[in-house]
Amino acid sequence: MEARTPWQIQKAAVQALYLREMKTRFGSQKWGYFWAVIEPAAFVAIFWVMFGFHLRKSMPGVDYPMFLLTGMVPGFLFSEIVNRLMNAFEANRALFNYRQVKPIDSFIARVLVECLVYFAVFVAFVGAGNLLGFQTAVADIFSLCLIIAVLILFSFGLGLLFAVVGSFSENFKKVVGLIMRPLFFTSGIFFTISVVPEKFRGILLVNPLLHFLELIRAYYFETLRSPYADLGYVLCWTISVLFLSLWLYEKLQKKIIAS
Repeated sequence: MEARTPWQIQKAAVQALYLREMKTRFGSQKWGYFWAVIEPAAFVAIFWVMFGFHLRKSMPGVDYPMFLLTGMVPGFLFSEIVNRLMNAFEANRALFNYRQVKPIDSFIARVLVECLVYFAVFVAFVGAGNLLGFQTAVADIFSLCLIIAVLILFSFGLGLLFAVVGSFSENFKKVVGLIMRPLFFTSGIFFTISVVPEKFRGILLVNPLLHFLELIRAYYFETLRSPYADLGYVLCWTISVLFLSLWLYEKLQKKIIAS
C-alpha cells in the first residue's frame, strides 16, 4: 500500500475533526441547526424595530433588514470563529496524542464549520428577503467574496493568536472577552460610519472589523459606497495577524501540546 503524503494525512485529519465538530455542535441537539438560523434572525428583527425607521432615512434605496443582514452575518462569523478557536486547544487536547492530528487541524475544522453555518444563514435570509420583496441583488459579487475570504483569514489569525497566548493564561481569555464585546457593537453592524458624529469617527475607524463591514456593504449595495472604508488597512491587519499567530504557533506548538 502506497504511503500517504503529509497533505493527505492532514486532509483526512481535518475531515475527521470537521465531522466531530458538526456532531458536537448539532448532532446531540434536536434543534441545533434550526437555532443557528433563529438566533441571528431574532437580532435582525429586534434591531429592525428599534432602529429601522431612523436609519432607513440615512440609507435611501437600501432595505434595512438587508443592511442588518450584511453586518450581522459577517459580524457573527468573525465573533464565532475567534471565540471557538480560543477554546480549540482545550476541547481537542486528547486528540493531539495521535501523531496524525496537529493542533492547527482542529482550528481549520472549526473555521470550516462556522463558514458552513453562516453561509447557510445568509442564503436562508437572502431567500426570505427575496420572497418579501427586498432588494437582494449583489452589486459586485467577486469583490464581495474576496473581502469575506480576507475576513475569514483575519478571524482565523486572530483566533489562533488568542488561543496560543491564552493557552498559557486563563485570565488572558477573560480580558479578550471583555474587549471583544465593545469592539463588536462599535463595528458598524447596526449603522454606517457616516451617521456617526465626525469627532467620534476617528476612534471607531481604528477597529478593523468596521472597515470590513463597510467594504462588504459597499460591494453588496450599489448605493452604499463608503469613503471611509480602507482595503489596505484590513489587508495590513490580516497579514500582520496571520504572520504573528502562525509564527507563535510554530514556536510554541510543542509546549502547548505538552501543557
